[in-house]
Amino acid sequence: MAMLHPDRFWSRREFLKLVGRAGLLSAVPTLTRAAAAVDSDTVCISILHTTDLHGHILPTSDYNGKPDCGGMARGATQIRRWQQQNPNSIVIDVGDVYQGTDVGLRSKGELMIDLFNHLKYDAWIIGNHEFDWGMQPFQRALQRSAMPVLAANTVLEGKPAGDFPDAKHPFAKIQPFILKQVAGINVAIIGVTTPGMPFWLRPELTHGIDFQYPVESVRRAIARAKSEGADAVVLTGHMGLKPRSGGDDFANTVTALTSEFPEASVFIGGHTHQPIPSRLVKGAVFTQADHFGIHVGRIDLLFDRNSRRLLHRKASCELMDHRFGFDPVVMSRAKTQLAESDVALSRPIGELAETLRARSRPGAPSDIERLIGTAIMEALLERSVQVDGAMHGVFDEKAYLVAGAKTVRDIWNVIPFENYIVTAELSPDEIKAVMEEVYASHERRNLLGFAIKTEGRGYDLRITSMTLNDGQPLDRGKKYVIAFNSFDSRSAGHRFMKLRALLETPAANCIMHPVQTRDALIEYFRRHRLVHRIAAARDWAIAA
Repeated sequence: MAMLHPDRFWSRREFLKLVGRAGLLSAVPTLTRAAAAVDSDTVCISILHTTDLHGHILPTSDYNGKPDCGGMARGATQIRRWQQQNPNSIVIDVGDVYQGTDVGLRSKGELMIDLFNHLKYDAWIIGNHEFDWGMQPFQRALQRSAMPVLAANTVLEGKPAGDFPDAKHPFAKIQPFILKQVAGINVAIIGVTTPGMPFWLRPELTHGIDFQYPVESVRRAIARAKSEGADAVVLTGHMGLKPRSGGDDFANTVTALTSEFPEASVFIGGHTHQPIPSRLVKGAVFTQADHFGIHVGRIDLLFDRNSRRLLHRKASCELMDHRFGFDPVVMSRAKTQLAESDVALSRPIGELAETLRARSRPGAPSDIERLIGTAIMEALLERSVQVDGAMHGVFDEKAYLVAGAKTVRDIWNVIPFENYIVTAELSPDEIKAVMEEVYASHERRNLLGFAIKTEGRGYDLRITSMTLNDGQPLDRGKKYVIAFNSFDSRSAGHRFMKLRALLETPAANCIMHPVQTRDALIEYFRRHRLVHRIAAARDWAIAA
């Protein structure tokens, strides 16, 4: 392979010809070193990025069960290495920062934002899970952030991002873009968040913020960034490509944005929890750094310093496995809260008499679904709210809840997300329509408290009979109170649109209760101490 001679100054034309012929651009660190070997006519700017950390400071497992991967402490180690290789660096996070671990919940996100401040991130993008605990924790995260928070497609109490009139209000921290001057080059990073928020989150949780389809807001941001002297435009958003087919959907508009704005040669994505080192999408280089810090990402942009023209772009992702140690300062700053979290997760809550299975089929709830449904019902009864049924599913149908002593950590493994309990009043026909839609979606949910028989498969699946668990027929003139989690009540991400539409009608009397599904299950164990498998006929005996 041809090499750059350390004593020779290369022209831009010679440099580009050489790296193209020799393949030097296939290795990202090599691009930085190669650019440094050329005279001062070229400059390489690196954008280092994380996404979907979900509060993970320590390693976890990936979706294939590979252990000891990721975590912010490892990602920080690699970010520092890259910054040493190229001081001309910008660091961003692409959203879903703090929800997903006990330590994230325990500090209501403050620890993760403090670590961003310490690592001198330049910006972070708003993700959908930033609102799982409601508006107050989100506003505190904004206030705590030493850096701008990007979401160009948000409207904040009627004002576009960047135009909020009260400079002391947390919403003033939300901006459409940042303009960073690095080595004499002005790089605009325009951030957007997913427009899918209303299909996951109750309106009570996002009060004061509207989330728009992002094309027009990005158009305004690009125009403003150029008017302020931007030499290059980078798009980044809490959205990605559809996992199987690529392309866009209600929550992800990458191809729409890259098609509409060819001047944006890079799109840094998130949200869909995929490692995508580098892919061309409508002419833009798309890259995404996975989730939980299992990968961190880097994109190098090579500029002509004189013309400020972008000459080349190269993206990659690095797997954060055992090869990388933990950043000592991150660990020192998080040590106390990590220790407190470990103690809390290890607390015993009761004992499970039999191992419970997660796998189910339409009309036949699994052992774990029955347990969750019963726990939800009891939690509501504690608040004097009596329900006739509960719809819930499992997050991993291959999982088991093994018999023996149980801790808080075991319940986190069963229910990894915070969801409030929602109740609504539905007629038998409405319940039937909702459940047929759920079954057709292939999402694993079942209705507890009712005995349901089905026939057919897929979109042709139909309910042939539905009674109460004790065999009593349903009264067609009566409304039945059904409990849901808040995510499902908003359509479970566009999957249960009939349910969403019904729950938005005044007749449904939809109420969100200040009870989390995970907490309901933890309290169920603490209340009963010894928990047995719940037989179908006894699911809702307590409600009788």
